[in-house]
Amino acid sequence: MGRKEEDKRLAEEIWRREGSRFSCLIGLDGFVDEVVHAVDQRTSADEYSRISTIREYGERILEGSGLSLNLEIVPIRRKIGGNGPIYADGLKRYGGDLTYIGCVGEEGLHPLFRELAKGSRVIGVADPGQTDAMEFLDGKIIRSKTDSLNRLTWEKIIRKVPVHTLAQYFDEADLLSFNNWTMLPHMNRIWERMLAEVLPQMKKDRGEKILFFDLADPRKRKKDDILEALERIRQFQNSGFRTMLGLNEKEAVQICRLLSGDETPGLKTMVMEIAAYMKIETVVVHPVDRAACCQDGEYYEMPGPYCREPVLTTGAGDIFNAGFAWGQVQGLSPEQCLRTGVMSSGFYVRNGRSADLAELCRFMEAKTEEGSDGITADA
Repeated sequence: MGRKEEDKRLAEEIWRREGSRFSCLIGLDGFVDEVVHAVDQRTSADEYSRISTIREYGERILEGSGLSLNLEIVPIRRKIGGNGPIYADGLKRYGGDLTYIGCVGEEGLHPLFRELAKGSRVIGVADPGQTDAMEFLDGKIIRSKTDSLNRLTWEKIIRKVPVHTLAQYFDEADLLSFNNWTMLPHMNRIWERMLAEVLPQMKKDRGEKILFFDLADPRKRKKDDILEALERIRQFQNSGFRTMLGLNEKEAVQICRLLSGDETPGLKTMVMEIAAYMKIETVVVHPVDRAACCQDGEYYEMPGPYCREPVLTTGAGDIFNAGFAWGQVQGLSPEQCLRTGVMSSGFYVRNGRSADLAELCRFMEAKTEEGSDGITADA
């Protein structure tokens, strides 16, 4: 079966599931993102050209070494941010009945998260962090202020959501996700306490539940902390959940470097090496032009629709994860889950927002007719 026929069949599968509902519990981060451009030249009060690539931006920074540098930043938009909220928004548009616990406002919901809260259960346990998302045509630089996330502890969570209530939310959910480990210094202990205190109070079968993890960029964290996080994720698999780990290409390279010292592994090598170490149901990696996963020991790879000049890339990886996880909840094949993920991301970078299922199908049909392959830079 060719790509066009496979995509047509997948679109039919998605159309059949439009309107179907599932329950999801997601957390724990939260940011207010300000998407910005760096100015190259300003030609008037209202017109400028942007620095288009990270390389050009880096060269501009280096020119100021030993001297000084003034760099103008232009705000483009403010939006909800953080791996968890963006991922949650994508799943909500695909029919998810959402419970979100995280850094969305400690004393009251931050105004930017009110839309996410409509028709959903959204519980703030800390204030959101603040991010400048510097967008370039070849990627982005995320500059974050994370003081409120640094103070998010297990004790702070259970003051708002007691253990027995958390266990109830775990029982209700078809899909659970804990995202942005890197930005939450206390996450290892939070996972430890979930394993020790919440899981024993659950009443439902864990084997029917998908548990998705996203580390986010772990470069700044110590090796021992990263290895502990991977071990905690493995413990959730051993406790009965269908456990999945999502990584972008940069994150996968960092994990492989930590595990084996391999600096430049190929995509299949990376996916299989991480999967062999983790011993969980699924490891999925999304580079800029495709995505791949190892599920139950088998390798799968899939291209997607490339976008040369994206409207928005910040959060595209989270939307890929949302599409992939939705496919898993719906019982799609690994190849179909990958395709749903890359098409979800492809819609997002072109439109600056998540699709609903009808929009996803129409986008998939249009891109299949174009014969376009490859996805744009991810989160």
